[in-house]
Amino acid sequence: MLADLKDVIVEKIAELGEIEPEEVSDDSSLRDLGIDSLMAIELVVFIEKKLQRSFPEEKMGTIQTCADVFREVELLVEAA
Repeated sequence: MLADLKDVIVEKIAELGEIEPEEVSDDSSLRDLGIDSLMAIELVVFIEKKLQRSFPEEKMGTIQTCADVFREVELLVEAA
């Protein structure tokens, strides 16, 4: 399930950044992928809807890379 969820999130990141999913890697900076702060909020809302869980607000400012996003998603899934 987590691998499928990661694929869906990669697709969303690619859509937001107007790039191909193959360009998204774990160590990619969201900023380098063209994701600004408003798009990052859109990504978080997308994740919250998918997981039906709230993303911790205190984590919002610490997410810089795709790996950060995936780590937080994994923690949300484990906490469910």
